Amino acid sequence: MKSLWIVNKYCGELHRKLFGKKSTGGLWLDAMLEQVQETDDEVAVVNITNKPQLRYLDDGNVKYYSIAGNPNDRYRYKSIKNIAEWKKIIDQVVPDIIVIWGTEFPYSLAAIEAAPEIPTMIYVQGILSSIEKYYISGLSKRELFRSLTIRDVIKKDTFEQQKKKYYLDSLYEMEIIRRSCNAVIENHWAEAYLKKINSEISVYYSTIPISNCFAQYKWISEKCLPHSIFCPAADYPIKGLHMLLKAMSLVKMHYPDIQLFVPGTVLKRGTNIFNKAKQRGYDKLIERMINDLELNDNVIFLGRLTANEMAERMSMSNCFVMPSSIENHSSTLKEAMTVGTPCIATYVGGVPEYAVDNSNCLVYRFEDYEVLAQHILSIFDNNELAVRLSNNARDYMQC
Repeated sequence: MKSLWIVNKYCGELHRKLFGKKSTGGLWLDAMLEQVQETDDEVAVVNITNKPQLRYLDDGNVKYYSIAGNPNDRYRYKSIKNIAEWKKIIDQVVPDIIVIWGTEFPYSLAAIEAAPEIPTMIYVQGILSSIEKYYISGLSKRELFRSLTIRDVIKKDTFEQQKKKYYLDSLYEMEIIRRSCNAVIENHWAEAYLKKINSEISVYYSTIPISNCFAQYKWISEKCLPHSIFCPAADYPIKGLHMLLKAMSLVKMHYPDIQLFVPGTVLKRGTNIFNKAKQRGYDKLIERMINDLELNDNVIFLGRLTANEMAERMSMSNCFVMPSSIENHSSTLKEAMTVGTPCIATYVGGVPEYAVDNSNCLVYRFEDYEVLAQHILSIFDNNELAVRLSNNARDYMQC
């Protein structure tokens, strides 16, 4: 079986070759490629890069191509030149199927145009129209106004403009879905959104694998850092960090030593006039909330972490919180459940199809940060509950 994968970033061996380390994002892609290398299948992995020349790497039955272009919504997918570049690679690979890992970017349309006779399979990471719908959930008009920054006004990148961009990008997504024959999904929530756009699309249920390193770590209550929380990377509103901070302020009344560890992009603080000029609105919002809620000593930004570093941090934490306003399935939540970290998650998207309240996870509505605070207190206060959630989560993920 020969397949051509369209991805949105460097991954696998190409990432290690270019940067000397494994990718710190899209960990499930590396997990998929590790599985491919144990088979006889042949895969060509293609991404768009802003570098001026084509990059190529032969790694046995996995081959990597990086096409020059804008790796975002400015990519000219109708360009004859761009379509010809895709056709050149497709003719060289001669795939049986084109697999589009994520529908966020328009360059997949150029590949579809270059080879209309080859069947396509899309994997749904998220649904842009749903992200647009819930993008600024939990934020009041006052909070949105107070978060305006010079940088966002100049770049036309305010919260409302970001929300509109997701709507505009969702138009590309809808076209990709309309022109695709097949889709790989993990839950009925994603199927409902897909069938709304393309009622004829064939859907196949499959769970994307979690990197093996998460199963190598195990949460043990006696070894975790008491009153500590780990959460997913949270540098834009749908990840819900602003709601988690509100819950933390309530928990801090009972546990002043509470600590939240946040992976991903480090918060850019407006410490001087030059930093203020570069600060994004969400950074300003989070910085203001941390100051107003007196959480400066309680929130630690870790920067980007590898899969092993994520797994280790999860195993050290008292609990894991996924506070998103919308998710398709949340790989990070599944990774934490694999480690066995006691988990709390919002009742959103496809999450409730595997995160069962009071069994392997504690679940709450995104808006109800008061309930989130109570769930955190429940885990901090009740070691028996924490251990039960941990054991049930590990058992579920090992099934």
